Amino acid sequence: MTEKQCQLTDKLRNYVYRYGVELSDENLKKMGLSKQEIDENFSGMEEVAKLIFEQERIAFEKIFEEYNFDGWNAIDILLLVSNEINNRFFDVSPSVSYKLAKAFPAIFEEHRNQRSDFIYEKIKINIEKGMQQGIYKNDVSSEMVARMYIAKLNDIHNTEIYPPEYFSFATIFDNLIDDVIKAITNDEGWQYYKQRKQLYNILNFNR
Repeated sequence: MTEKQCQLTDKLRNYVYRYGVELSDENLKKMGLSKQEIDENFSGMEEVAKLIFEQERIAFEKIFEEYNFDGWNAIDILLLVSNEINNRFFDVSPSVSYKLAKAFPAIFEEHRNQRSDFIYEKIKINIEKGMQQGIYKNDVSSEMVARMYIAKLNDIHNTEIYPPEYFSFATIFDNLIDDVIKAITNDEGWQYYKQRKQLYNILNFNR
């Protein structure tokens, strides 16, 4: 992705969020864009969709890459990551993906598979870390939990399950984390999670 494409993709992501995938001169002008500029930098809306999804994956992966988690409690890692995802929800939110997935299902499926592979490895590492720290159940399958997490994350994109006009991304994702933590923690880990989550909520409220 060129620097110019990156700049335009940011604007086009906002465009899709507001107006959908159909480009009109009037709406493009409102976003400081023009069809000529888009035609000069992209082969078509398929490429635009692919690059928007790529930016979404990069934004998601950066959340994991920005922190050095050596020595961290596994539950704190999940809480911090989920907190950062909520804080940057527009960058990783399915609000844009709803529209693009419908218009470009094959491109969306490729994006979802690439994102799932990344998440799968990160969750597996977290599960194994939590078991070593004695806060996750000893009989937890890291592969099973990683697949469960991905399945729940993919459900966020299902507008039949979660109509976007009724469910916010933050609420859905928060419940997803709760479900995963409940499934993998022992009593000590679950109590720790509830205490730490309450602290994170207070810190966010005071921002």
